[in-house]
Amino acid sequence: MHRQTTFLLVLAFVATAAEAEGQTSEQLRNGSRVANATISTSNPIVLIRGDSTTLTIGFTDSDGEEVDNLFWGVDGSTDIIAVRAIGDARSTQSFSIRAAHSGTRSFMISVRDYDEDGELRLRLVDSLTVEVNDWPVASIRFDDPPATVYTGTSFRLFGEPITTHGTIHETATIDWSSETTGIAAVTSDGVVTLFEPGRAILVASAGDFSESIEIDVRENPVRQVTISPSAVEVETGEVAHFEALALDAQGRVVADVGVAFSVHSLDSAGAQVFDDGAFVAENPGEYEVIVTAGDYAARALVHAEPRQPSQRVELVGRGTLSHVATSDLWVFEGSDGRDYAYTGTHSQGGGERMFVWDVTDPADVMLVDSVVVDARVVNDVKINGAATWAIITREGASSRRNGIVVLDITEPAHPVILAELTDNMTGGVHNVWINGDVVYAINNGTSALDIVDMSDPASPRYHGSWEVRPGATDKYLHDVWSDGRYAYLSYWDDGLVILDVGAGTHGGTPLDPAFVSVIAYDMGNTHTAWREGDYVFVGDEIFGCEECINGPRGYIHVIDVSDIDSPVEVAKYHVPEAGTHNIWVENGILYVAHYQGGLRIVDVSGELRGDLYKQGREIGWFHTAAEEDEGVVANAPLAWGPQPFKGNIFVSDMNSGLWVLHHESSERLSQ
Repeated sequence: MHRQTTFLLVLAFVATAAEAEGQTSEQLRNGSRVANATISTSNPIVLIRGDSTTLTIGFTDSDGEEVDNLFWGVDGSTDIIAVRAIGDARSTQSFSIRAAHSGTRSFMISVRDYDEDGELRLRLVDSLTVEVNDWPVASIRFDDPPATVYTGTSFRLFGEPITTHGTIHETATIDWSSETTGIAAVTSDGVVTLFEPGRAILVASAGDFSESIEIDVRENPVRQVTISPSAVEVETGEVAHFEALALDAQGRVVADVGVAFSVHSLDSAGAQVFDDGAFVAENPGEYEVIVTAGDYAARALVHAEPRQPSQRVELVGRGTLSHVATSDLWVFEGSDGRDYAYTGTHSQGGGERMFVWDVTDPADVMLVDSVVVDARVVNDVKINGAATWAIITREGASSRRNGIVVLDITEPAHPVILAELTDNMTGGVHNVWINGDVVYAINNGTSALDIVDMSDPASPRYHGSWEVRPGATDKYLHDVWSDGRYAYLSYWDDGLVILDVGAGTHGGTPLDPAFVSVIAYDMGNTHTAWREGDYVFVGDEIFGCEECINGPRGYIHVIDVSDIDSPVEVAKYHVPEAGTHNIWVENGILYVAHYQGGLRIVDVSGELRGDLYKQGREIGWFHTAAEEDEGVVANAPLAWGPQPFKGNIFVSDMNSGLWVLHHESSERLSQ
């Protein structure tokens, strides 16, 4: 699998004007003189993965005269290439580059000076491009063919190029060819077709390295293929299963032959059939499922009806915020019998508060209080099962001591700060999850899962941490969700990581998790996860893509974890024009805060395969856009998080605050 890396910016100098302490007026005046930067090597710089080099940089004015004693920097570090200044960043003229992963990255070289209005700024003066090549390919690791190889059958070969350091090559791809075309042909991407009995020699090439694989091709004994059932009726999105049998001349089952399923549309396009015989239609119509084994085939008919129409989503109430951006929410019944929603705040307009809303009457949402902490972002809010204490997270504290804040919510309308924990969490906490008397906290500084003992909420105690690839800096942990048995960590490019935190299957406990399994995909950006039944719904969050003109992109990956040791992706929910953020799954319904796409409601009951969006499983939609003067940004939904509660759906929107919605049967909403 090719792993796409994430750029993690770590400045080699202080990046905010307000924090530019220690810079003299002379240094800032010298910065204003700079016109050019000169690097002591060719540009671009080409390195091999794992190598480091030290460069010297010089600055000149418009007359070519050297400029010294200024504050400068290179825009930092990514998990492809790490850059750091050497010595005093305000005066040094050397910096180092360490090539961690393959790729190309341009770095901005900037100086700090005054702009035309006398304000501090960072000014770009040049750029540096670094190209990193992976270690050479030394071998190719082949997967076994999927079945006994008989004449007339086809299958795909898979392989991984392995470097001289024993790692999977990060960029190389395998190109296939055949030396025995009379026996077997192979496409460049590995699809093999077998013609005659004999020994086939297939060659896999990765760059300058080649390695061959030999396959014994046998005469095909199959003389008949059957498929059952012979005909089915389904709705779009409903999965039907077909069983194929290959028989020899005596009617005996040939169990080790590879059969191939395909689908043909009789009157409309839009259906899939998978290798295991599972069929699902995206569009209504008539389809023919075909199974082949060598020269023999069988057919079955499918009639696909349209799904039930979408259901209308209606507005019930609002908790409008027009002065500050809203982050996460949690809705609960308090110990006083009334219902409350707690919402966090983001940096635009503040970010230091958690708001308290009385939502007992969801049509009359009332703001009753708030809690103020030292933070630029209160990203996450969580309530314990007994609704006696809550956790809010802190990022960007002026004291640089972030961590978590514990709230006493025995009077839920007026929560008070009970305790704080900053031990080992000064870099900030992005998200948390409560598992009984244990809190799992996402540590921004270490990208580890910090484990907090909350057996005494007034004295939270740091217990330890768990992380992938301990010691590595090229990783990012974004979120955690747990059902008390397993914890599901959204580890960005490392993928979905599953831990035993009480299931007992791998020796884990809530305080001392044990690794179970991991699944990653090429795009990376694993942002959030939620399990229901045998499926984990995993959301992306992708910025900077070509399609991200009006906001981020990303979609829901549906992961089958019925075998917890071998998770596999089986379906997706992909809204082309918007990107996912937080999700909630309950009673076979997926609720997605879809950023600029508002709230999306999806039927995820039953077996799931293929593209749920194209299958019409979306059953509701609401545009969480504020009118003028009713939000931080008007007419621009930026849905953050959903939660179903007592027959309604609560949604936080960054641009407009809290929404209360109701979902009822009606015609599909137009977009």
